[in-house]
Amino acid sequence: MTENKENIVILLSGGRGNRFDNALPKQFAEVYGKSILEYCIANFNKHIEVSKIIIVSNPDYIDLTRQIGSITKYSKIIDVIEGGKTRGESSFSGIRHLKTKLHMNNVNVLIHDAVRPNTSPEIIDAVVESLKYSRAASVVMSATDTIYVTDNNSKLISIPKRDCLYQAQTPQGFDLDLIFSAYENFERVSRFSYSDDCSILKSIYPTEEISLVMGDNSNLKITFSEDLETFRQLLQKKASN
Repeated sequence: MTENKENIVILLSGGRGNRFDNALPKQFAEVYGKSILEYCIANFNKHIEVSKIIIVSNPDYIDLTRQIGSITKYSKIIDVIEGGKTRGESSFSGIRHLKTKLHMNNVNVLIHDAVRPNTSPEIIDAVVESLKYSRAASVVMSATDTIYVTDNNSKLISIPKRDCLYQAQTPQGFDLDLIFSAYENFERVSRFSYSDDCSILKSIYPTEEISLVMGDNSNLKITFSEDLETFRQLLQKKASN
C-alpha cells in the first residue's frame, strides 16, 4: 500500500464541440440553468478527498471558463489555464502546470473530461482508493457491442472476445511524477495522437499496472446534443429519489 497523497483534479475543458449542434462548445451547454462544466466542477469541489482543481480551457473561451469557475463559488479551484489543440496537449498543459509552475510533489492527479457531468461520489472514491495501492487507475465499462478491428482500408482483421474488452471513462488517476514523466517522453516522439492518458502511459511504460475501476452508464459523456436530454432524465431521477 502506498502512502496517502493529496488528490488534485485536472478538468479538461478544451473541446471545441465539432459534433455538437450548438453555438458554444458542449461544456457550456446549460441544463436547468447550469452549464455542463459547472456540474463537473461541483462534483469534485464537494468531494472530501479532492483538495484542489485546475481547469484547462479552450483558449477562445478562457474568460467564460474563469467566470463559470469563479473562486467565490468553487473554493477548490486554484487555476484556469489555456489548453492545446488536442486532448493530449491539454492534459500535458495541466500536468506540467502542476509540476513545474505550482511545484506540486507527492500528489495524485485525477484527469477528467469536463463533459462528464454526472460522475458519482462512489466512482471518485474508487479511483482515490485504487491510487493507494497502484500508481495509475482508470474508470471502465464492459463493452456491450462486438468490436471489429480493421486495417486502414476498413478491411476486417479480427474480432476480439468481448468479455476482454472495456470502454474507458474518466476520471483517470495517476501519481503526478509518473504521468508527468510519461508525457515528457511522449512529447519527444509523437504529437499526442492518443485519445486518453492511460494510452500515453502504456505507450511509454508498458509494464506499468493500471487498476481498473468499474464505472456506470450514468457517468455519460456529452458528445451529441441529444445526450443533454439523457442527462436531464438522470437529474430528474436523482431528484426524485
